[in-house]
Amino acid sequence: MDKLIIPVDISMKVLYHVNEKFPEESCGLLAGFDNKVTIELPITNQLHSPIKYFMDPMELFKALEKIETLKLDLLGIFHSHPKGPPNPSETDIKEFLYPGVATIICYPESNEWKMKAFLIENGCYTEIELVMF
Repeated sequence: MDKLIIPVDISMKVLYHVNEKFPEESCGLLAGFDNKVTIELPITNQLHSPIKYFMDPMELFKALEKIETLKLDLLGIFHSHPKGPPNPSETDIKEFLYPGVATIICYPESNEWKMKAFLIENGCYTEIELVMF
């Protein structure tokens, strides 16, 4: 995957969720096909922490089941970094379990939320193009 395409209405829903959960880290899944997101699935951060997240296992299971039922692909996992940085942390890299799936970091900049997308592989991350239309 060299880019991820997210319609503006879906990115707005993700950023609304992020803002609603602030100052906690928020998290969720993005699914679709051909690198184009068609659905966002916010999931509760069971830790309710401003520096770490752990997706509620039952919500995660139901979200993955919904993605499968809709015959979509898991394209991205999003979470917020309420105090930065705008890239994956050491913990994000160490705990990442979905090769080939994008990591989307939502971060504050100039009093608004922004997003960046990355691929995490072999203990490293690479930024990929995030297209919002």
